[in-house]
Amino acid sequence: MTLVQPQLYGNGGPIILVQVENEYGSYFACDYDHTSWLRDQFSSYVGMDAVLFTTDGAGDGYLQCGKIDGVFATVDFGSGTNVSAAFHAMRNHQAHGPLVNNEFYPGWLSHWDEAYQTVGTNQVTKTLDEILATNASVNLYMFFGGTNFGFMSGANYGSKYEPQLTSYDYDAPLTEAGDPTDKYFAIREVVGRYLPLPDLALPEITAKGEYGVVHMFPVVSLLDDEVKSGLGTPTVIETYPLTFEALGQSYGFVLYETMVPSDTGDPSLLDVNTIGDRALVFLDKVQKGVLSRSRNITTLSLITKVNQTLQILVENQGRINYGSRINDTKGLLSNVTLDDSELTQWTMTGFPLSSISWLQEQNTKNLSETLLLPAFYRGEFQLPENNNLTLDTYLDPTGWDKGVAFINGYNLGRYWPRAGPQVTLYVPGSFLHPYPETNTIVLLELEGTPNNLQVKFVSKPNLGSTSYSAQK
Repeated sequence: MTLVQPQLYGNGGPIILVQVENEYGSYFACDYDHTSWLRDQFSSYVGMDAVLFTTDGAGDGYLQCGKIDGVFATVDFGSGTNVSAAFHAMRNHQAHGPLVNNEFYPGWLSHWDEAYQTVGTNQVTKTLDEILATNASVNLYMFFGGTNFGFMSGANYGSKYEPQLTSYDYDAPLTEAGDPTDKYFAIREVVGRYLPLPDLALPEITAKGEYGVVHMFPVVSLLDDEVKSGLGTPTVIETYPLTFEALGQSYGFVLYETMVPSDTGDPSLLDVNTIGDRALVFLDKVQKGVLSRSRNITTLSLITKVNQTLQILVENQGRINYGSRINDTKGLLSNVTLDDSELTQWTMTGFPLSSISWLQEQNTKNLSETLLLPAFYRGEFQLPENNNLTLDTYLDPTGWDKGVAFINGYNLGRYWPRAGPQVTLYVPGSFLHPYPETNTIVLLELEGTPNNLQVKFVSKPNLGSTSYSAQK
């Protein structure tokens, strides 16, 4: 906060509001001592130089615990909401002051394995017009679509665990790449009914690179011992499996390994009970099946032999970021049984994949060599010779099943075209090297590869069911 103080309005800076909490009223705790302490901490830095505020859902239940004495309360709601009722709830808890919707949703987020979420332009502009007609203030979330690079995509929990896409395009007025949509111009027209529009150049759709096909070459299997030493964290051996958090790892993957202690049934039943969030199961490095929190699959029939190595590679698919389940632990969350016999003596290796520089030093193999999945693949390409520009583009991994993509060491995020709706991954031009430098793409493929081992760089995104047409 000491860095922020000079930028506060009272000190001549541009910051007029400082948020103390966001949607605390949606959390299962209702600790007024905690929120009062937060207020006092912020006040000690901000004083009278800016306004402290909170944001909560536009309902009495949210504001009851989210509102903090002495802090300005705002609400959030989206298109189609009864605007009068929403602001009435705000007035029930704050009799005076401006009406503010601090998160007006012109779109919505999407999850893997469901339809891409959109909000109609007419619905957005109708509700926005109603908000402005009350002389309320409004902030659009999201106005500019974004990207959950790396492993930073979150998750929700409705009727089940719902991991979010890598793309946070959000069906926003400006796309993930910053391009204007028809929705942008429609919103602009509504705002123009209430405020003078600035005399500024309108945004335009920028050119995108269509860099074509890249051939991917096998490098190494993730389960090979050399990868554990090159990319893994130091192994930990414990009687029972530890969570990601107990291992000091936040994101990525953890490999759990143990020996089959004795002959079991034919088949025998592996039961992990609870898992966070998805796991591939192997016997002696051969994949046998998938466990999934989203699908509530926590058991798997196996034909095992004594002294085989049982391996369970667990993926953190994204942390729940809203609601009562926000304390979201990852990994194997309980003891594991095989035919009701508890498995012990686990060896655990983390793969946070915060850096893949070790992979750049490894030679690729011939295309004729088949790797046991999961495995790393690498390809190289150059941008066109006659253009020094590095344009934004989209990686199209169609044909690959599920994994993680890296460009020049940058983690673009997860791809999962088999589940959808998102197919392409956004690649900012700033991640690319201009001609004649070489660009390197690395895939960690978990479950299945195409016969041709190819990816493409295309000029248009494919998020499932959205259109990027816009006025010129």
